[in-house]
Amino acid sequence: MKSSDLGLTVAFSVVVLVNLLGNALVCLVVLRFRGMRAPINFLLVNLAVSDMMVAIFIIPDYIINWAFEHPSGNTGDYMCMFITGGNFVWVGMASSTFSLVVVAVERYFAVVHPLGERWRLTNRRLIPVIVVGWLYAIFFNLPLFFVVRHKDRVPHCVERWANHTQLAEVYTVSCFFIFGAIPMGAIAFLYLRVLCNLWRSGVRATLLSDQARIRAIRKVTQMAVVVSIAYAICRLPNLVLYMLSRFEPNLYDYESVTYITSVVLVGVNSAMNPFIYALHSTNFRQHIRGALCCRGYRPADYLRIR
Repeated sequence: MKSSDLGLTVAFSVVVLVNLLGNALVCLVVLRFRGMRAPINFLLVNLAVSDMMVAIFIIPDYIINWAFEHPSGNTGDYMCMFITGGNFVWVGMASSTFSLVVVAVERYFAVVHPLGERWRLTNRRLIPVIVVGWLYAIFFNLPLFFVVRHKDRVPHCVERWANHTQLAEVYTVSCFFIFGAIPMGAIAFLYLRVLCNLWRSGVRATLLSDQARIRAIRKVTQMAVVVSIAYAICRLPNLVLYMLSRFEPNLYDYESVTYITSVVLVGVNSAMNPFIYALHSTNFRQHIRGALCCRGYRPADYLRIR
């Protein structure tokens, strides 16, 4: 193994380990402590599961790929489809995107239309929303399961679109808009409306109770905004490279520094969300501390944010 390959293996190993431990802790905190079982926190659990999927399927392609020789033939093709080809990394990324859009919609109605019971996200309504999110992630990534195959003397799985060059171009461009530009644009629009409303509410608030509630809402909204911005910064480079891959193949070369850097950013983004929660949410910090080290921990009363 070359020193550069060793360095990448170590880097990806650290990212994956932090990802799995941090996101598993998020799931534990929300599921264990009754006070954390608000709909928005279950959305964060779904986001954590999506991020863990990204980490799990990074392992065979970037951490243990040197430890085995990739089989060829039909066996190699099936491994590329379901294990080593990165298809489920894309599924996890798509599910993350959907979760962030739903969080933005939830924050919009909670802040801008707080009395709109018709649009209020409850735990009962959350189940079909999460199911739709995973179906969306699988459906739009389904073409990859038909084209990602093994190629002899190539260390990575490749996309074989046969004679469907135009279809490949349409798909790669569509991925940029479906997983990147459109959801990020919707998220930006919704949060701008939310932040404008919070600013006006803060100016008008006179009672201490109203001011405290607005501060609490701002903290949760700021956390969601930071998560979305981090997602855009870390995921868009890979989406842009993939969009251009059919027009400038060298940009998406698996051995290039540009491509590897974009994959590292994807891994880092899937690992950083638990730290964002801890920095922006006192509830998460307290419950994480309790889950880790305090046997007799009793969660304090917390403010439900709606």
